[in-house]
Amino acid sequence: MDYTEIYRCIKEMLHAQGIEESFLERHETLYYDESGNIKHLIVKGQSLNADVDSVFVLGGIHAEDSISTTELKSLLGKSVDSELKAKDDLKGGFADILRKNNFNQILELILNRNWHIHFNAVQVLYYAFVDIVDSIDRFNDNPMLFKSLLYEVLKADSIRTIRHFKQYKYPNVKTRDKVNFLSGIVDIIDQYIGGLPSNAPIRIQLEILRKRFDDAKLQEELPFIQDEETHVWVKQFTQFYRQEILQFCKKTLIFDEEKQVMNQIAGEDIIIDGKTLNNYSFKESGSDAMIQVCDYVVSILRKYIIFLDRLESEVDADIQNFDENQMNNYKLLNRILAASLDYNPLFVHFVASQHTVAKYHMYIKKYG
Repeated sequence: MDYTEIYRCIKEMLHAQGIEESFLERHETLYYDESGNIKHLIVKGQSLNADVDSVFVLGGIHAEDSISTTELKSLLGKSVDSELKAKDDLKGGFADILRKNNFNQILELILNRNWHIHFNAVQVLYYAFVDIVDSIDRFNDNPMLFKSLLYEVLKADSIRTIRHFKQYKYPNVKTRDKVNFLSGIVDIIDQYIGGLPSNAPIRIQLEILRKRFDDAKLQEELPFIQDEETHVWVKQFTQFYRQEILQFCKKTLIFDEEKQVMNQIAGEDIIIDGKTLNNYSFKESGSDAMIQVCDYVVSILRKYIIFLDRLESEVDADIQNFDENQMNNYKLLNRILAASLDYNPLFVHFVASQHTVAKYHMYIKKYG
């Protein structure tokens, strides 16, 4: 498929944001792994096939040098014949892994080598709901805000949300069911508002959200949540690989082997300006230390984003309770994330609630 026009639009969007084209097109080598790939988000029985706070991360490190698996194992205190896996070395939630030696050792390696972290992070449930807002005419003034509000509302009572969405076969809502489907969401918003303090500033924004859903009952259709596959809320994540290949077409991309992704990507041509892209390859992680480093990085990032996906007061309370070791490692992480963002602002990409993204940047400034 010819992506020339899409690539041109990407460059125009960067110009509009004041980001220099060189960040997009300068040659760099990026290594990748993934974490949290649930393959798809679907309704199974009365629940989803994954946790409601699931996060998918595709990313890793930018590096112009490399290390061997022997060097990496030695650094992490592993025997030569051992297998390096973040799922074994970084068990537990984000606060737990801040205490792990391997957490510190991986980040010290990145810092000392002057490598950078890059990633594309997807809050899966948020991604499952964005098409609802995009289907309603009157949300075009501030869609990111209302997507974030809707995500928080629907996630708060996930059992009710799943039951309601299943009843109307989301995202295959029939025209005859459109009004009832929207009415059910209005009821969920009302329930959420009812649980807030009377002086909560967010009430005004939620009232606007509610009214626009109520008004949408008059629309003839909801174009992005009708005629889709019943009960499949999020399809495969291959598109995020394709997005990296397309956006960073002037860079060298080295991915961990993912058979499903490899088969799909191999079956198509990604063409820009008449040339088929060949800027990417797949390597088996067991023999490549750089991809093994990425395995640790994306595991850390996934758990961190889940940690941030809560009320700011809850996140702050946990941070204030970090012991000295946890705080030192937390500051080290934020220092590297800040340096990576400064090096190339395109190394950070979220498909997530703007409230989560705002906390990510706020803590970089505070602790980085």
